[in-house]
Amino acid sequence: MKRAFYILACSAACLTAPAIAMADTSYNLGVVSLYKSNGLDQDNPKGKQVRPALQGGVDTSFANGFYLGNWNSTGRFGDAKLEIDLYGGHRGAITEQVSYDVGLVSFIYPSSGGGWNGNEAYASLSWGPVTVKYARGVSGVIKKFGRLSLAYTQPIGEAWKLQAGLGMRNKTAGDFGDYSVGVTRDLGEGLSAGATLSGATRKAQLGGAGDNRLVLSLVKGF
Repeated sequence: MKRAFYILACSAACLTAPAIAMADTSYNLGVVSLYKSNGLDQDNPKGKQVRPALQGGVDTSFANGFYLGNWNSTGRFGDAKLEIDLYGGHRGAITEQVSYDVGLVSFIYPSSGGGWNGNEAYASLSWGPVTVKYARGVSGVIKKFGRLSLAYTQPIGEAWKLQAGLGMRNKTAGDFGDYSVGVTRDLGEGLSAGATLSGATRKAQLGGAGDNRLVLSLVKGF
């Protein structure tokens, strides 16, 4: 699957070569009170409400719809202390109201011995504030893991934004659901603050990783 990811990256580079001058690159750097993703604590062995993580990345979008990016987070993942996500894909419009996004993401945990690493393919359709997405693990520890999700994002006035989501994993991935609801506020100059309540069903099965947590965040985009 690493070969497939590299092929995608090389293909995107070749196809975007004429549009490199029109590429749009942005960066982000932030801190969260707890690294929680899709309802699960990612780095919280003692079940604490607060376990701060530093996160950030870079995104490059091209005029023809292709994009490449990187996102990272500190933490403890087995013997690794860093998560590195590399991704690439293509997004575009089907109609004036419906858009799509397809791509691949590679999850890398340096010093983990490769046991934590995995690759995932994803595809989504968006209509107004609603996005339906399916992600499927294709190699590594997450192979055959599947998650279907529904996300809702709605601006409230000029500075606030409401975000909510529901997800369901297949049997290989644990056969449980997750949920989140939160708000973000634009503080100006590329700075935003957020608060999200997130958790998962079958909490006993998950050993506390799916317990409800209120995650606070502060992110700077530039």
